[in-house]
Formats: sequence, structure tokens, C-alpha cells
Amino acid sequence: MLDLLQNVVQNGTATAAKSLGRPLGGKTGTTDNFTDAWFIGFTPSVTTAVWIGYDEKKSLGEKQTGAAVALPIWIEIMKEILKDKPIEQFPSTDINRQFPSSDSTPFEQKSLTIEELPN
Repeated sequence: MLDLLQNVVQNGTATAAKSLGRPLGGKTGTTDNFTDAWFIGFTPSVTTAVWIGYDEKKSLGEKQTGAAVALPIWIEIMKEILKDKPIEQFPSTDINRQFPSSDSTPFEQKSLTIEELPN
């Protein structure tokens, strides 16, 4: 899950957040008809969210997405929160690592693609 949410910042709808120059994860969101927009983002130690919308169901306007309206606010907030904080790294998420089995014998976790499944 961490890799997925970091990918939103590295290659997805939240690439503007890379301007903070630190490891981040997050998710943009927009409802139908642009009535709500948000960004929820995090570092290894801080999680914050920005939501934009009206109390009643009313459009924010065409193309007013989480990336367009909530993310820029989130970036400005995080600049202030993180300005004097050291850069932190997320723990490794390498999926090909050793895990102990129930009898304490280590085994290696591996990925399997559909093409490799036995018939």
C-alpha cells in the first residue's frame, strides 16, 4: 500500500508534491460533478488532509479536482509544518525479503504472475 500511495506522488495525480523534496505518499480525490475535492498526504511521521467543498451539494466548477484545488493548499501547509524538520525515509517495502514461517524456518516471499500459475 505504501508503494501505491508513494506512486501517486512520484508518477500520478499528485506529482506537484514532489516540490517538497522528501519522501511522501498520498491520494487525490474528486466526487462526481466536482462537488468535493481533497488530498490526503503523509510523510513517515505526519499525515494531513485538505478538503474543499460546500456544505450543500454544489459544484466547485469544471475540472476543480483534488490535484487542482486541494493539493496546492496541502503543499503550502506542509512547507510550513516540515520547514525545520529533518527528511525522513519510509521503511523498505521490498517484497522479496525473508519472513519467518510458523516453525521459525525462514522462507522467501515471491511474486507470481498469472502466466506462471499452474493449470
